Amino acid sequence: MNTLIFEAENKEQIEKLLLINLLGVIESLILNLITLEEAEKILFTPYTIDILQKKQISKEIIDIIHLGTELEDILSIIPDKYNDNLLEMRRLIEKCLKLKEKTLILNKVIKQ
Repeated sequence: MNTLIFEAENKEQIEKLLLINLLGVIESLILNLITLEEAEKILFTPYTIDILQKKQISKEIIDIIHLGTELEDILSIIPDKYNDNLLEMRRLIEKCLKLKEKTLILNKVIKQ
């Protein structure tokens, strides 16, 4: 198995990186570039939520990820609301990311 590690200097930078990744996953779902199953493996799991809670990541970000864990249910129960939920998640991510615009990523984040 290969490993890729993202490192940040502080919680604010970690949160900004998470939001950027979340935005990419949601956009990829909207554009049908990845499957929901892939999105779940990338971010949308209870395991991810547990890790982020232990790292004291903001409730807003954890809530967005929690919404992602519910997408499969929405798709199976009320599929006509699936795209609306993706768009709402994107709006929430953009709102949170806007609050992080002063948080600068000053160093490389990918480590070996």
